[in-house]
Amino acid sequence: MAKKIALVGIVFVIAAGVMFMMMRRSRMMNAGSYSSGGLVAVTADGTAIPVPPALAAASKLPENTALQEAGGLLIALGISPYPPSGTQATSFEVSLSDANGQAVSDATISLDLTMPAMPMPPNQLEMTAGQAGKYQASGYFTMRGLWRIEVIITRGGQNQSVFYYVGL
Repeated sequence: MAKKIALVGIVFVIAAGVMFMMMRRSRMMNAGSYSSGGLVAVTADGTAIPVPPALAAASKLPENTALQEAGGLLIALGISPYPPSGTQATSFEVSLSDANGQAVSDATISLDLTMPAMPMPPNQLEMTAGQAGKYQASGYFTMRGLWRIEVIITRGGQNQSVFYYVGL
């Protein structure tokens, strides 16, 4: 009898955990309508950031790129292949420009890839500076689901983070 009670308890705990994860994922997915493969600029709490109308009109972004303004910088994140896959390396490119549209090449950038609904080991990438304010890195999404990409920009001794969501 004690074994049956213990088994029922274990099943209950597992079921409760699965339901909690599904509810949490549902809340996150509804926060910004992140479809499979969609790349969206978000705030630190996961709220979608619309592209400012002046930028939207001036820039015809491909679907594998999302854009946001922060700290006087325009930050564009692009990923390839698109939609991303957990089975092959993903190339990341961050383009930085200032408020005047001039390329910013004096920053150090790293990425932190996490799954908001899952405890995951660290998945951090250091980006390599290229030409004209472009920074590159390559890495892996380790499983399907909703991923948060934190772009950590260090410039002039100051750190700043911006966030993006992408669904696999």
